[in-house]
Amino acid sequence: MRLVATRHPPAREMAHSRPLAAAPHAAPSRRAPRLTRQAAWVFWLMFSINAVNYLDRFIVVAVGPALKDQFSLTDRAIGLLSTAFILVYTVTALPLGLLADRASRARVVAVAVGVWSVMSATTALARGFTGLLLTRAAVGVGEAGYYPAGTALLSSYFPRRDRARVMSRWQTGQLVGVALAFVISAALFAWFGHGAWRLAFLITGVPGLVLAALMWRVPDAPPSDRAERLTEGEPPIAHAEAISGERLGGLLDSIRAVSRIRTVRLVILLQALVYAIATPAVTFLPIYMVSAHSPFHVSRPLASLIAGTVTVGGGLCGMLLGGVVADRLSVRHPGGRVLTAALGFGLALPFYIIMLRASSLAVFIFAGVLATLALNLQAGPLTAAVQDATPPVLRATAVAVILLFGHLLGDVWAPVVVGTISTRLHEHTGTALLIVGVPVLAVATIAATLGARAYVQDITHAPSASGT
Repeated sequence: MRLVATRHPPAREMAHSRPLAAAPHAAPSRRAPRLTRQAAWVFWLMFSINAVNYLDRFIVVAVGPALKDQFSLTDRAIGLLSTAFILVYTVTALPLGLLADRASRARVVAVAVGVWSVMSATTALARGFTGLLLTRAAVGVGEAGYYPAGTALLSSYFPRRDRARVMSRWQTGQLVGVALAFVISAALFAWFGHGAWRLAFLITGVPGLVLAALMWRVPDAPPSDRAERLTEGEPPIAHAEAISGERLGGLLDSIRAVSRIRTVRLVILLQALVYAIATPAVTFLPIYMVSAHSPFHVSRPLASLIAGTVTVGGGLCGMLLGGVVADRLSVRHPGGRVLTAALGFGLALPFYIIMLRASSLAVFIFAGVLATLALNLQAGPLTAAVQDATPPVLRATAVAVILLFGHLLGDVWAPVVVGTISTRLHEHTGTALLIVGVPVLAVATIAATLGARAYVQDITHAPSASGT
């Protein structure tokens, strides 16, 4: 059963949806198509920004073996680079998410893209580990402003029934960016040799500036008639007990309101577990393949291409399949979106073990693709679940809270722990990944299976706007 609640729009929404407030009795226009041109434009622009986001984020992973040799780094130091980015990204995501619920979400995205693009290009000037650490941390500031505002912006253009698929398709943009990072780095190393890593950072910093200029002009809300249909069936504002009248409360009130939503708390846990397994794996795969302790000993260009194949091939299929599986499971079970995550975690566990125990490169690639596919089944469904269970006025804040606590509990510590274990085992990267990854995947499977009920309760038993 779908609950339809009547509520008064807060000032934040009225400011960006004036036709709704100014002319509530205006004659409805001709019914818009399922995907309007404006929605399609916003989707593809956000898709492109997501690709550039992950291009700039993963170029440091793709050139990781070269950085390790250039600056004589250990696996622990490589893990610290990842942790520095994530820590800054995490602590700045919350205030920027709160800003996105009070200002233009499109313009928050535009500024964020511009900031991280400039800082990514600046990494090319690094002269030592300290320079790498500072510039990668600064990239985190820009990227922190993008995701909370971006998810809320997309949700305003697409109805609840379509969000799992839309979010899944949008998130495949990150795999395009990951693929570009590995392909560009492999090509530059093949053409220019060891010093190509500096050129890689310079090249990848440029596209974001163009996309930032385009995003600056995007409206925060769709046309009024479509906006009315989009809000049909949304959870009522009574979820946010700290909101009074037509205005959001203060910073702490907004955080408390979001934290009361059980789905938000569940997704924080699940995202933390995903980050704890995925970030170290992606960070260290290229290093593992060129390591003297791996059974492969491949060249740097080939390591980049294989890591890109595993990450992108499996991730793309998993993200696209996840939305379809979640929608079909949801027909039979209201908690289908969260159960899709449980299914993915359970399937990823055996293939992850096979990948890191394989002595054949073909088996490594095959198992790696399947492990990545399974792990990414959750991406779109969990994103959509949070948007479903959160009032529109708090969506960016909810995403920011999830990013903050998900990263703090997940990959703020995981890369440096994996790197430290590897260094203490004399750079046995594969063993370190197994020590951390296997128990994390087991816990994630159990947590998602048991937690589906919380999401069901949020979307089926939410109180009405009037409190009845």
